[in-house]
Amino acid sequence: MEKDSRPEGQSRSRVWSVTVATLLGAALGEWTHVPAGALLGGMLVSLVAALSLSVHVPVPRPLLLGAQAVLGAALCSSFKPAAWSALAENWPVALVNVVGVVAIGQGVALVFARLGGVDVRTATIGLMPGGASAMVALSEELGADSRLVTLFQYLRLGVVILVAAAVGRWTGSVPDTQVATVAALPGAPSPVMAWGVTALVALIGGAMGTWLKLPAGGFLGPMLLGIPLTALDVPVGAWPPGVLPVALWALGTRVGSHFDEAAVHELKRVALGALVAAVAMVAGCLLLAWLWSSVSGVDLLTTYFATSPGGADSVLAIALGTHATLSLVVAVQVGRLLLVFLVAPVFIRRLAARR
Repeated sequence: MEKDSRPEGQSRSRVWSVTVATLLGAALGEWTHVPAGALLGGMLVSLVAALSLSVHVPVPRPLLLGAQAVLGAALCSSFKPAAWSALAENWPVALVNVVGVVAIGQGVALVFARLGGVDVRTATIGLMPGGASAMVALSEELGADSRLVTLFQYLRLGVVILVAAAVGRWTGSVPDTQVATVAALPGAPSPVMAWGVTALVALIGGAMGTWLKLPAGGFLGPMLLGIPLTALDVPVGAWPPGVLPVALWALGTRVGSHFDEAAVHELKRVALGALVAAVAMVAGCLLLAWLWSSVSGVDLLTTYFATSPGGADSVLAIALGTHATLSLVVAVQVGRLLLVFLVAPVFIRRLAARR
């Protein structure tokens, strides 16, 4: 189902036409001030093209890693001193919610496996709220059906992105994202210096994250490198105009291009069940967000984005365009990503051994 290159017979002109259409969709999303409009616009256009025309926009791996690194470095600017104090006050309940989201995903997967006639390993990996590409790779290692895992992961990701964008729009977006401008960075650096430092963090952090094989390493590496630097007043997080929207376009277009009409038709027996399972996961996490907000007093928008079941890069990109407290959203999303990456392989191997 996953297509990294053009199918045979697919004309180059059609690919270029759809690529231009995705860029126009991304531009329209930005113009209408939808949170992460470039991501949503690119995803919707590429999804329609993949399902109706069987045309897939190729997003090369270097471009994808670069887009993740751009977003990861941009998020570093949200960790100001006030953000650290807010995180310190809420870390116990944030930790509970990290585990809670994983538990909801596992519960939905077990029910789906029983009612949908799907192998429990396939259902668990397919609905696990971790990095989609990492879960697909893990499925092959652990003997799950990689076709189903790919369908489940990107179907869940599509539902999460659409719901998160709708929530961000419904609650009211701000004209610009929360990414810092050059003037807002510490030390009043020149634009060239600020952009250069941010690019260096993105390059080194992305390379480290990929080399260490972290989940979504291109995204997580720059964050792990850049966030401590912000505490030292190093100016990290500003990008020249247009860089971040292009990165979001690449991330969204890749998600939409992973769907395939023939594969969805072939797997239609479980596609509806997978869609219901994805919606159930979002609903369960929304309930968890409401409980968190009620107990701690943290605003519901922040708790929703924090508990939204992945992918971390897409959800955080959408949260950038809202009034959510990004420090808490980043902490829970990244914490869950690491938990899934560390725990999932061991858990699924034991699950398979019992069967």
